[in-house]
Amino acid sequence: MKLLSDIGSFFQCAPLPDTKICGYRIDSRAILPGDLFFAIKGQKVDGHCFLQQVKERGGIAAVVSEDYTGTDFGLFLIRVKDVSEALQLLAKEILTQRAPRIVAVTGSVGKTTTKDFIATLLEDRYRVGKTTGNFNSQLTLPICILNMRGDEEVLVLEMGMSQPGEIARLVAIAPPDISVVTKIGVAHIGAFIDGQDGIAREKGAIFSHDKTKWAIFDHDLTKFTQVYDAIKAKKVSFSLQEISADYVLSVGDALIDERGVRAHRFDLPFKELHILHDFLAAATVARTLGLSWEDIHRKAMHLQVPKMRFEPFEKNGILFINDAYNANPDSMRAALKAFCLLRKEGKKIAVLGSMKELGSFSQNFHEEVGRFAQQYVDTMLVYGKEAKALADAFGEAKKPVEHFLDKKALAERLKSLACPGDTVLFKASRSVELEKVLAHLEIL
Repeated sequence: MKLLSDIGSFFQCAPLPDTKICGYRIDSRAILPGDLFFAIKGQKVDGHCFLQQVKERGGIAAVVSEDYTGTDFGLFLIRVKDVSEALQLLAKEILTQRAPRIVAVTGSVGKTTTKDFIATLLEDRYRVGKTTGNFNSQLTLPICILNMRGDEEVLVLEMGMSQPGEIARLVAIAPPDISVVTKIGVAHIGAFIDGQDGIAREKGAIFSHDKTKWAIFDHDLTKFTQVYDAIKAKKVSFSLQEISADYVLSVGDALIDERGVRAHRFDLPFKELHILHDFLAAATVARTLGLSWEDIHRKAMHLQVPKMRFEPFEKNGILFINDAYNANPDSMRAALKAFCLLRKEGKKIAVLGSMKELGSFSQNFHEEVGRFAQQYVDTMLVYGKEAKALADAFGEAKKPVEHFLDKKALAERLKSLACPGDTVLFKASRSVELEKVLAHLEIL
């Protein structure tokens, strides 16, 4: 649907002109000429308050609540009962009309990297579309779908959740042909009264649609028997450790076994275990979609890890690892392990921030990460209220640790502490915005 008249007809509103829609937005700051705006009413802001800005930036129309009584500012208004639901219904209709094959990716860690790797591996064989960045929510996923070109043969869609029921709603919008679970961890565990079992059940909802023919997952999912037994699609597992998995990557020599047959050696542009894990998930999807090992190998050298995911750069002889995009206990441990394998000379300095959405488990998980870090880190700088428990636990090893509540002060301390030859890791939950410490250091 590229014409305003088609959108109006779908929502059964008054006839609208055959004006071409150039794009769809939920953020008025992102409006471009010819765009249609969905005036979402959220907890903090109401999109209806920004209709004038939409018009000034060149927007032509807006989907608004049926009880909106303000001016139209020269925009064509499409009135609906629920703007968020309208956005989701339109995205679902678009997919029904276009009928691409859909690969859906979820998991506690590695979703965005795996999604990007899958799209890169497939792009020479298929016309591929993918969700932007980590746009994986009830609102951002539909917006990505609406802004696709429209001629894609395969869509690779990231699906995220923070509360029970969210994966099922995303699956209803975009029913997958292939569903992927990267890992069952403890991210967002605070929202689940039954802990990790609840997370597994929520992530497992990605396999629930009748359209789904292939269920691809880390072999550890088999431990959650209720979820594993409920999968009706063809099951395909992958692992870096479990030799009984369908696809096993031997880390030392970068060899992948396919169902017990030594298949292919890879020369990859990364060595970190958690990134190799994401590559193996992507390679498994590629094989499921008919790519040869030669096809996969050819594209593998072009794989790029998304920004702020274990992103290395050097300044003044100091190696910085910017892994500040997000964090949970599983990804913290993975990053610390990979961090330890870098430079042998110099100090290993970890700048770690709070891990959010852990609920009543927060203090225990922060303490666990602090103790885990003792074997990998020489000096630690910690930011955030929740992370005080992490600092205290790390300090039990009598290693240097300091706790901060001010990013600028943390940056000044790091500037005086780090020397040429040192390696510095940055990692925290997204809302902490730990990368701003790097900005204070004038590195970003």
